[in-house]
Parts: sequence; structure tokens; C-alpha cells
Amino acid sequence: MMIRRHFFAITLGCLAAAILPANIANAGDRQAAASGLIDKMIADLQAFLATDTGDVEARSAEIDRVLTSYFDMDSITRFSAGQYWRAANADQRAEYGTLFREVLCGTIVRNFDQLNGLEYSPGATSTKGDKFVIVGGTFTDINGARPPVAVNWRVLTREGQPPRVFDIEIENLSLLVTQKQENVAVVRKNKGQFGALIEAMQARLDAPLHSN
Repeated sequence: MMIRRHFFAITLGCLAAAILPANIANAGDRQAAASGLIDKMIADLQAFLATDTGDVEARSAEIDRVLTSYFDMDSITRFSAGQYWRAANADQRAEYGTLFREVLCGTIVRNFDQLNGLEYSPGATSTKGDKFVIVGGTFTDINGARPPVAVNWRVLTREGQPPRVFDIEIENLSLLVTQKQENVAVVRKNKGQFGALIEAMQARLDAPLHSN
């Protein structure tokens, strides 16, 4: 995968932050931090892909590292369960969190080859309320076999904490919201039993490797 990283816009953002009022400067700082997070994540993936041999264990370890380093997995896990997270006990939450992460990691690994031949170009960055920054970008197939795909990284930028990715929007479709809707539907179908969601996650984990 070839990746272009543009620092000019980030530099301008830092210069603007130095001369604009405090509230605008803070927004600029948040945008720069969020953009820097995505920039570093893409660079890390680029470095891995440059030496990737297709080994499943190595890919799994890399994805697990990326999730730990760049994503707010605690917040993502809670959100993905919707309102039923509050009804789950501590053991159920822990088990669901483990399964959710394993399923997510496995899905990415099974589709890892799709990253080959993609070029990432960063786009516009904007704040969304007091906590989120939206970092835009586009994935382009350098061989022209697939159409360009617009992506928005929804990054949590909380004061005193490092920025972390909370959600990814592909062509304006939220992957996390979609997952939440699927999970909530499973629990509702089973009369509000959170255990049914855990069983569904386990079933996905036990499914053949070729299934998503």
C-alpha cells in the first residue's frame, strides 16, 4: 500500500492556533492531534505491509497492536452493545468485550489482502462538539480496479487524554452504529437477554475462517 502524508495543512493549523482566540486555538490543537494520530496509524500500517508475508499470526498481532494503540476500545465496546450494556453484569461485560475484540480482529485479518494496492490521501478535518474531531480521507486503488472510497475517522479528543479513534465512516456509513444496530437486534430478538449477544459473538468466532 502506498500512502501519501501531507504535513502542510497540519503546519498551517498549528500556525493558526497560535494567533486565533483561545476557543479556536483549542479546536485547532484538537484537529492537529487527531490528524497526527491517523497519520501515525497509517504510517505504522504502511511499515507492516512493506514486510508482510501473509502470516496470519503476524497479521493478528499487528491488528491487535493497532487496536490497542489507536482505538478507544473500551468506549467502542460499550457503545456497540447499546442500551443493553447497562443491563449486563461485570462477567458478561468482560466476556463480551473479549469476544467483540476477537471477532473484530478476525474480520480485519480475513480481509487484510484488500489493503494491497491502496493509496491513502488525507482530506479535511473538522471538530464535532467538544469531544470529537472528524478526520477525512480517501482510499484509492492505484491499479484502478476499485473506485475511490471516502472515509471519515471519528476521533475522541478528551482533555488530558491522548486522542483515540472511536468510529470509522465509510462513504458516510458508520461502521460502529451499524454494528450496534445488529447487536441490539440480537438482544431484542431474545427478550432482552444480554447472554444471547455473547452467544452470537461466540458463534461468529467459531465460524469457518472464510466467513465474515
